[in-house]
Amino acid sequence: MRRFVVFEGLDGAGTTTQVALLRDELARRGIAAETSNEPSNGPIGSALRAAIEGRLRLDPVALALGFAADRADHLFKEDGVVATLDAGRWVLSDRYVLSSLAYQASLGIDAAWLREINAFAIPPDATIFIDTPVELCLERISARGGHIELFEGRERLRAVAELYQGLLVDERLTGRLIHVDGARSVDSIAQEIREQI
Repeated sequence: MRRFVVFEGLDGAGTTTQVALLRDELARRGIAAETSNEPSNGPIGSALRAAIEGRLRLDPVALALGFAADRADHLFKEDGVVATLDAGRWVLSDRYVLSSLAYQASLGIDAAWLREINAFAIPPDATIFIDTPVELCLERISARGGHIELFEGRERLRAVAELYQGLLVDERLTGRLIHVDGARSVDSIAQEIREQI
């Protein structure tokens, strides 16, 4: 039985770690699962990553359209999410539509327009939202080194956190919502996700 499971949360919430842990747990149980991320590793996603890291300047509207285009490629290319699901395998995605709606609205982009340009996106079966306090996210971002990316400032993360909370009530965007406390240990979070999934 296939499943499309999306992981969401602020930068530094631990989504990438939890995607890998769930993939490994599913493999131990004999369940084929592919992982993906947004922005993707494709050509559009690579440009988006450069913009997020400050190596390329994009207007917020262009950025929003780029994320929608990358999502379409991520979903519908020959070996994309839809093909993987159709083959009966699970897909675990590190970020999806909710990220676009929360992060890009924090840049002042109209929320209704963001929903419209992402209307093609297939709904997930479940969304795991790792709810991690902004200050803890900032500590984790700082600990991993590097520079602060486009969306990683304190005020931006606070705005994104608030936008996320308003979006999580829409089951059309989340599928089954699994809301976990991201301030706990990695193992404790992983155990709760396993139990819920």
